[in-house]
Amino acid sequence: MHIQIQNVEKKGYDYLIHYKSGGALPFVPHDIVLIHGKQYFIGTIVEIGAEQALLRINPQHESQLAGSIGLELAFSPTVSIQGADKIVEKLGYFPPFHYDQITAADITKDQISLTIELSPPTVLIPKSPDLAPSTEAPVIPEAPAKDVPRYAVTFTFLETKEHVLTPIGTENIILQLDFRYEEADMVVDIDALSGLSGSFLCRGIRAEIKELNE
Repeated sequence: MHIQIQNVEKKGYDYLIHYKSGGALPFVPHDIVLIHGKQYFIGTIVEIGAEQALLRINPQHESQLAGSIGLELAFSPTVSIQGADKIVEKLGYFPPFHYDQITAADITKDQISLTIELSPPTVLIPKSPDLAPSTEAPVIPEAPAKDVPRYAVTFTFLETKEHVLTPIGTENIILQLDFRYEEADMVVDIDALSGLSGSFLCRGIRAEIKELNE
């Protein structure tokens, strides 16, 4: 749907947009949306209200939050991933899994299970605006290991098909983990710095987060 932006306020890493539209935006917090400005770019819904919404986008696209823009749902993790609400509860957001490591993988003909250990940036910088990561992880302040909670997320992808995946490596570092809808299926894209990468389709996703320090 298209909205007419009235004004924009920068709120830390986020952008509060005031808009006019023909009705309420059909999104919920943590939804990933495709935004049609002068270019296409991705954003995350942080909060949604009557004629205003708090968006998280890469700051390089700030100038495109003007005039008439289109918003299209790319993926809703809290709706389509069973257990995503527990991840949000622990971390404060649903992460993009930049620079996180796949520590276990079980791939069969119609089911895939991946365990991903979260990196310190994922745990310590929950409001990072970096939705389009570089090939180098961000520098974060030094912190004693005992002060950084360690989490792992295990995904189980059900009724998988059309696997196009590289072999599992000795080190499997994710650059970005993307989800999107394609008709009745969900597409999972793994872009990697090293090791396992590729894509596949699935019909269902379960996720479980576990604190490794416990």
